[in-house]
Amino acid sequence: MSPERKPMWRWLMIPAALAGMFMMFACTSPGTGSREGKTCLDCHEQYRDQYNQGVVHQPVARGDCAGCHRRHGLIGGAFLHVEGAKMCFRCHQEFAQDLGRARSLHPPVEQGNCQQCHEHHNGPHADLLKTPEKDLCFTCHDAALFTRAFVHKPMEDSCRTCHSTHGAPAAALLQEEEQTLCARCHSVSDRGFKQTHADYPVVDTCSDCHAVHSADNAALLKSHTHQPMAGRNCESCHNSPNASSAFALEKRDSALCYQCHQDRRSAFSSAEAHAPVAEGKCESCHTPHASEQVGLIRTSPDQLCFECHQFTRFGPQPPDQEIPAGGSTHAPARDGDCLSCHVPHIAEAGRSALLNSAPDSLCFECHREQTANKRVAHQPARDGDCHYCHTPHESNGPGLLAKPQRHLCAECHASVEETLGLPSLHRPFVSGDCSSCHDPHGANLKNLLRGRGADSCAECHGTIETERRLANRHQPFTEGRCDLCHLPHGSNEAFLLAGSASELCIDCHRDYRVKPDTPEAHANCTVCHHAHGNGEPSFQLREQPDLCLTCHEVNRYWSDGVGHAPAVNGECNRCHDPHAPQNSPAGKRNISLCAQCHDTSESALSGSHRGIKPGPGSCLNCHDPHGGPDASLTLPVKHAPFSEGNCTPCHPGGL
Repeated sequence: MSPERKPMWRWLMIPAALAGMFMMFACTSPGTGSREGKTCLDCHEQYRDQYNQGVVHQPVARGDCAGCHRRHGLIGGAFLHVEGAKMCFRCHQEFAQDLGRARSLHPPVEQGNCQQCHEHHNGPHADLLKTPEKDLCFTCHDAALFTRAFVHKPMEDSCRTCHSTHGAPAAALLQEEEQTLCARCHSVSDRGFKQTHADYPVVDTCSDCHAVHSADNAALLKSHTHQPMAGRNCESCHNSPNASSAFALEKRDSALCYQCHQDRRSAFSSAEAHAPVAEGKCESCHTPHASEQVGLIRTSPDQLCFECHQFTRFGPQPPDQEIPAGGSTHAPARDGDCLSCHVPHIAEAGRSALLNSAPDSLCFECHREQTANKRVAHQPARDGDCHYCHTPHESNGPGLLAKPQRHLCAECHASVEETLGLPSLHRPFVSGDCSSCHDPHGANLKNLLRGRGADSCAECHGTIETERRLANRHQPFTEGRCDLCHLPHGSNEAFLLAGSASELCIDCHRDYRVKPDTPEAHANCTVCHHAHGNGEPSFQLREQPDLCLTCHEVNRYWSDGVGHAPAVNGECNRCHDPHAPQNSPAGKRNISLCAQCHDTSESALSGSHRGIKPGPGSCLNCHDPHGGPDASLTLPVKHAPFSEGNCTPCHPGGL
């Protein structure tokens, strides 16, 4: 390397170094030369007053934006050091430690979503809450359950009287175990307390009977109470309050319940009953004292059934299981409204799966519109045999289908599998999307078609539909009679044609019936004609003579020579029959064809042929009917005397 020449990489480093220096000093105070960076508010002055009102987050009050945000230089953006709750725990370490020991966590905390309740920079409320405490809680919790006629006194004060806001050592974010928490205000040794509870030594499980936030009765009992409990007739189930084990039950499970519900014993003992019912395990679903749910069930219906009945796409899921994408779910099942289809104990005789109505009518209670006012009904839908095609709760496919459409339809429609073996297939058919053309429940058209003629096809073939409305189009195409030429599912012919092109066209154009000896190319109408129509005469694919020239190379002398006028002008049909060329006068070398334009009288032919009279039909022996090297249109290779204009060596009678 020459000593005068610097290595290229050194030159490349210069702009990089300059850029680095520019970035380094971009946030320094102007004119001071100081290495101290600017504060964030030096550039973001608009935030100084905005974030200095009300309750201010301590880092903001200190002007310590970098406590949470990374400096960004020339590239703007509010970039945090870390995301989510990890950012908050950098300062609020005590929360991180306490939450690690907590038995229950507030869902936003568990999800690391601190900003669901708190403002980042400042706010008008204590603890940087986004709204006043009660209003904030009611953004997630239904206010109706907390504001009924009689409100628990602690609720009037604050939710935090009983609950911790982030995490707690007891269930339901309670600050202490329920027994200890209630004892803060209620003395279980008080005589009035004992009398209220029928002298039973009640010390815990208060929430078994009481609504802890509000109720419609002064005793704060839950909305639905068991009659013996509400009437303080506890001894109908329990031992005497003075017994050593006062709360012990006289009998267990259903044997105890049947003391009052004897009329249910026979039916509930049937093998067709709901499994917990048949096994006598009433408390699997019911609570014995009080409930906020109708029927004294233990928890809300949208949770209760899922304790035993697990599904893949809704309801509680194992921690390591993800809900698969796609598929479909039945809304009542997904929403936990199981009783819209099922009864909880035992169905009427002959009904399986605890259905609350006959299977052939149950689905119609919600889906009557699927077959209502339809002239043509799909037999399974008409007869209420919905389970032939659908699953009741969830499916891997759309519409709760038991199988992909193609396999499902093929179970009854045997022709489906046969048609799939044909070479030309309709895309919706081969992809199993039968319902794109057919309504699987009922329709007003035959074959359950969703639309009539082109109206059905237009949903996919929009471009063709636009073309159909233009002028000078094939009549069946204009009228939307796609079915006259095309099959809906599959065909042995291209473009789903119902037959060969010649066969289809001849059904209407009988005057052009193809003869057995017609050349193959002229037997296929679509070689020359546009099947749907276009702006050309007779729907020809191209103007004449270009159309004929796509197959017949007869224009070799048109550029460097002389073309026969009818050919050059595209008047091919003056000499040829395009539908039966074997029958054309041109094909039979008939002089009468030439006579249409040329004088073929004996005197005229003798005069133009040097006194020689050509034989009938002999024009093509010497002339090319489409063009030639010169105006005579004679063939390019000529006998020497003839090319010299001397016919007498062979024809002594000539001139």
